[in-house]
Amino acid sequence: MDILAGELEQARARGAVFSVLGRREPWGLEFSGTRPLTAHILLAGAGVLEIPGSPGVAVAARDVVLVTAGTAYRLLGGSAAEAEPIGAARGRGSDDGPADAVILCGAYVLEGSIGGSLLRALPRVVHLPAPALVAAHSSAIDLLAAEAGSSGPGQQALLDRLLDLNLVYALRAWWARAEAEPPGWYRAAGDPFLGRVLDGLHARPAGAWSVPEMARLAGLSRAAFAARFTAVVGQSPGRYLTGLRMRLAEDALVRTDAPIARVAADSGYGNEYAFATAFRRHHGMPPGKWRAEHSQSQTNGATPMNQGRTARYR
Repeated sequence: MDILAGELEQARARGAVFSVLGRREPWGLEFSGTRPLTAHILLAGAGVLEIPGSPGVAVAARDVVLVTAGTAYRLLGGSAAEAEPIGAARGRGSDDGPADAVILCGAYVLEGSIGGSLLRALPRVVHLPAPALVAAHSSAIDLLAAEAGSSGPGQQALLDRLLDLNLVYALRAWWARAEAEPPGWYRAAGDPFLGRVLDGLHARPAGAWSVPEMARLAGLSRAAFAARFTAVVGQSPGRYLTGLRMRLAEDALVRTDAPIARVAADSGYGNEYAFATAFRRHHGMPPGKWRAEHSQSQTNGATPMNQGRTARYR
């Protein structure tokens, strides 16, 4: 099983290009920093990403930058640039005449606790210089640049899908770095013993898993398996399985109207009482109350990020 693909699917991870702007020097864009995850790619030109309290990040053409939520920040081209709020910039579109820089900015939707776990595995700023990108990632960015500079039927769908590709390539590239702190399941997926176990847990989370069964699948003794799993993943096998089941249960409680007994069975619990006990221990409240509170918060939530139109440049 492709665990990364499954995690992104469960998190409803999808991209949306909300601006592709051509700018003359000096230029500057200001972002609120409230989006859970935003991508910036200078399709042409160069600039500096400035976040209060952090060193500036020099961004060259075709570099990929991911920014998680926090304080407001700016992307500037030219030392004398004033930053224009991105909403106003989108409203007026690109500057007239040949562009010194073309800036693509896209937001990603990442929902639920699975989305939260992905975001916690990223620093505030991920900067991937163009020369360090694999050939396929560079090709995807070339396609983004070509499509953003043209027009035609289905353009928005193409841009959105290409931005989705960018996220997968960027996560792969970042988590391969020595300074990165990837999720435990990502580290374990490449382990010759643990990979089979992680695949099984994610493919059949409601299965009758026990530590001896996991150890048998890994081809290790129970003690060796438990020690290796905890060292690589960062938590015990039982705690990891409980967390996986709880995340899936949260998703079912909010996204469906399935009875709690059905959610319990689908999450690997023999009866509603056992599920409620585990859920209360994990969340501090029973599943029914959790569903009511989180369903209401979603109803009152913000407009999804992928409803904004793309501002093209010429």
